[in-house]
Amino acid sequence: MSAIAAANRSILWSDRTTPGALMMRADFTTLEFAPHVHDELVIAVTEAGGSSFRSQGVEDHAEPESLLVFNPDEPHSGRVGDHGCWRYRALYLSLPALRDAMADLELSAPQLPYFRDNKISDPELARRFVAMHRAFEEGESALAKSGALLEGLADLFTRHGTPHNRPRNPGDERRVVSSLIDYLGANFSQDVTLSQLAELAGMTAFHVIRCFNRETGLSPHAYLNQLRLREARRLLSVGQRPADVALAVGFYDQSALNRHFRKAFGVTPGQYARALAA
Repeated sequence: MSAIAAANRSILWSDRTTPGALMMRADFTTLEFAPHVHDELVIAVTEAGGSSFRSQGVEDHAEPESLLVFNPDEPHSGRVGDHGCWRYRALYLSLPALRDAMADLELSAPQLPYFRDNKISDPELARRFVAMHRAFEEGESALAKSGALLEGLADLFTRHGTPHNRPRNPGDERRVVSSLIDYLGANFSQDVTLSQLAELAGMTAFHVIRCFNRETGLSPHAYLNQLRLREARRLLSVGQRPADVALAVGFYDQSALNRHFRKAFGVTPGQYARALAA
């Protein structure tokens, strides 16, 4: 579901893989937000330009790669800064969705994380947030989206939230990860979700990510993409068209196959197929 604002160019959408979350991409030149609150936790990253905002009795400025976090029901206001533009991406996470994320992350705090500072200086986390946001916008797989969101929230909560709770360390789950690898190998063409893997493993979703990373060096989503790309190369080598290959291996469309193939091998599927046929 999406809605586009006519003025100042913004788009708001939801995603079926993440109930209780809304995403927004905005490019404002004149908009000024009056003091207001959100029911949700708000996380935003400026991509270009900047803004001035006021919250918790403090006025501050958001620049590119600064991470803004507003607690639920926290009054704040904002306006386009002196640059004359403010392009940013935002996530609005409802309280039920936030509690679900806390459970998945195995954070045992009796209260939801609270952010004393609205502006967080963590460029690496800000860049990851933008990459996660783009994954939702570009229709990446359910596994990619939910994994990136949980990993980003884990670092946000544990690095910058109060109290500074940390997820528990994974135990020796080599056998479980091996079974998940077998499952992905048999189902790589399907839209496998993190929830499915968690149910199969008898773990929380985030625990699956941590164990999988520890045992394979890859996230479940990255591992799944490697399986898809391996099969894509095989199908291309026997003369199948890239558009047919994309659907056969589980990518949403040919552009998704092209994007992942180029990132992995430096060439497009068409270039790869032509090289084999030469």
